[in-house]
Amino acid sequence: MSTALFRHATSHVYFYEGFPLKINAHRAGFPVIATLLGLACVMGTGSALADSSSAKANLQANIRRAGVTLPDLDAPGVVTVPAMVKGMYGIYTADGRIVSLTNEAGTITGKGTGLSTVGLQPGKPRPMTPEQLAELRNEIMANLAYDKLIKVSYGNGGGRKILMFTAVDCPACNQLEKDLRKAAPLMNTTFYLATGSLRDSSAGGLPFLDKVARIRCDDNPGQAWQTYWANRSVPPARACAITAASAEYDFYLLFRIMQAVKAIKPAIPMLVSEDGTGLPLFAGLTPAKAAAAFGPERKTSALQPTTQWLAAAQASKPAQPAPGGKAR
Repeated sequence: MSTALFRHATSHVYFYEGFPLKINAHRAGFPVIATLLGLACVMGTGSALADSSSAKANLQANIRRAGVTLPDLDAPGVVTVPAMVKGMYGIYTADGRIVSLTNEAGTITGKGTGLSTVGLQPGKPRPMTPEQLAELRNEIMANLAYDKLIKVSYGNGGGRKILMFTAVDCPACNQLEKDLRKAAPLMNTTFYLATGSLRDSSAGGLPFLDKVARIRCDDNPGQAWQTYWANRSVPPARACAITAASAEYDFYLLFRIMQAVKAIKPAIPMLVSEDGTGLPLFAGLTPAKAAAAFGPERKTSALQPTTQWLAAAQASKPAQPAPGGKAR
């Protein structure tokens, strides 16, 4: 994995780019099949498990009807993991490789760099149009599992819900946290953090992912997160459904989804506004600039979804887009 710094062409902020989107948990010694099955259990209720099962079955049926094959979809040990977006899933092989992202109706397929529709029209999968991606992005923002993200508020919160992708071993994230601490007396905003490591579990990331799990398991994860950046201490280990392995899948799966709908670029840290558009970071983030950039005055209204990409599948039939959102 490369952790070489690059200069963002428009915002002139240094990010770490190139962290792996492929999960290699098995190389770190995780019993991956058990890990994935455990994830499927701890990330949802019995209903969620049924939804995961139907998502895979619906995608398989749509792929067969399209007369194409999706490598590994029918392989032994394939498991469907719920994402931190209601109605979205990641399908993984037994050794932790991504097979496809999909929705419950199985009408979406892709690995993260792009998405296609299948089952909405005769023939092979078709790349989603910009309009379809925008519609799906709106639904994703409306169905984010904010309660599973780390909430950090400043001032009165500002009525904001800014999604932040960040990592505990990221120097650029450290600098951003320093800037936010300085701006705290002036800011009224709220961030919801998707936290991970720049290193995957096969490349030295386990100690960092364990820190993420301990922070998320704390009674006050927002405070634990700020304490970590203040003095690098983490809460003691405790019995908790969140593990280093599940933290890794949570982070990468949500990142894949947001990248697939063009909400983010492959860089860390990355901020997403309420309407699913990226928020620029820039050099010289003074307290006044931070307060202005992330405060209530800059809040963007989330658009109302016009299709039902994330609606529950009805009688195993693919969800159909609303008029004007047909696949082309």
